[in-house]
Amino acid sequence: MPQSADEAAFDGERGKTGWSEYQNGDVFQGYNGDQVFEAAKVGLKQTGFALKKADRSRGMVLGEHGITPFDWNVVAGVYLKQVGADTRVHVVAEGSKDVGFFGDTTSADWPRNILRNMREYLYATY
Repeated sequence: MPQSADEAAFDGERGKTGWSEYQNGDVFQGYNGDQVFEAAKVGLKQTGFALKKADRSRGMVLGEHGITPFDWNVVAGVYLKQVGADTRVHVVAEGSKDVGFFGDTTSADWPRNILRNMREYLYATY
């Protein structure tokens, strides 16, 4: 998991990008970095993640999710960087690293759900 926005692959692949790993991104037009940073914390919480680390200067928020019927040991990172009047966001979600099929069943919906909850917070708040 990247430890800062500088390490995140904002222009990299989307979708399934590794063993039990999914990535997605978005541009929040007209929202500054501080607003999107708060939205990242809310988006993770609303998706069921417990916040583990939030560092505005490094442009990242990390969370952990409990066990679901299909996932366990899921971690997610939301990374952001200001580009003019907009803020780019990159989301990475990784599941368990077990061997066999069941170690690679993490849901592809995690990044999409986090982004959706971020967007809903921003629309409702600003």
